[in-house]
Amino acid sequence: MTAKDMLISWLNDAYGMENSLVKILEHQIKDAKDYPEIQTRLQTHLEETRRHADLVKGCVESLGGKTSAVKAGMASLFGQVQAHSTGAAKDELVKNALADYAAENFEVASYTSLISAAQALGEQQVATVCQQILQEDAAMADWLQQNLPTVTQQVLTVATR
Repeated sequence: MTAKDMLISWLNDAYGMENSLVKILEHQIKDAKDYPEIQTRLQTHLEETRRHADLVKGCVESLGGKTSAVKAGMASLFGQVQAHSTGAAKDELVKNALADYAAENFEVASYTSLISAAQALGEQQVATVCQQILQEDAAMADWLQQNLPTVTQQVLTVATR
């Protein structure tokens, strides 16, 4: 496997990751129906995530690769399972926020690595796209970190009624 093939493979992993997060976010938006501020932020991030998937797909194709249907399919299946895993829990919103915070930080780490790989291979366009995605994912991680105490308190308030 060449270094370029490795970068394409890693981009395919990112493409699958973005597609799995689309499924998760779609479900979480429904879960947050009683929390309009959270629902609005999740909707915004869903739109970003869909765009991220398209951008990553464009990077793969610009390098002469194809997105992996197997990786995307497995990621989508994982996303559906993950989305339904907290469905019956009364503290679902908190569990979703915790999982989202972990996922966003994983994405930040993934895109940091992709930026480094793209730069090392002279693929500045790919590095620029990954940097843009990283900034949006870091912003979502920051939002989650700042809002987790409020989400937790809101869930506790509803639970004690």
